[in-house]
Amino acid sequence: MQTRVVMLIGLVSLAGGWLAGSTSAPPSAQASGSDRRGPKPLGTSEPVAPYTQQLRLKLQEQPRSPSPGRNPFAFGSRRIASPVARAAQADMTEPVMAIVTPPAPPRARFELSGVASSQVDGVAILTAILSDGGTMVFAKAGDTLAGGYRVVSVEDSAVVIADATGQEQSVRLRP
Repeated sequence: MQTRVVMLIGLVSLAGGWLAGSTSAPPSAQASGSDRRGPKPLGTSEPVAPYTQQLRLKLQEQPRSPSPGRNPFAFGSRRIASPVARAAQADMTEPVMAIVTPPAPPRARFELSGVASSQVDGVAILTAILSDGGTMVFAKAGDTLAGGYRVVSVEDSAVVIADATGQEQSVRLRP
């Protein structure tokens, strides 16, 4: 019984909405088919929309380059315009002796993960927690590390490491 009442109310509301919509439509929508929207049949001559003629003219014109300059997509040398630039180029044609610098020593591959402190006989001893790309090492000043590195000193936020040649590097805590 309740489903019949619900269906009856729904049917009456749909019919009422349909009737209200058909009577409240504006009069221009009920006009004849001369004002209909959509595609126009072929062969009809209606006035052209404004600016259409201007757009057609612009499409017929060939685009022009804004300025005749260097094309970044074409290979070749640049044009040198000023006499100062020509003189600079002439000076560069002289042979230059290459300065050979020795390669920089490889950086230590250690990262400082933290610094621990312990009290021994009332003196604070700092221990650095270093990671070597996967291995964690606890090191104090004077300890030897892998690869010939030696811990020179341990501070609150940095460790000084020396390689086999004695070159020292500072490794700091990351923020």
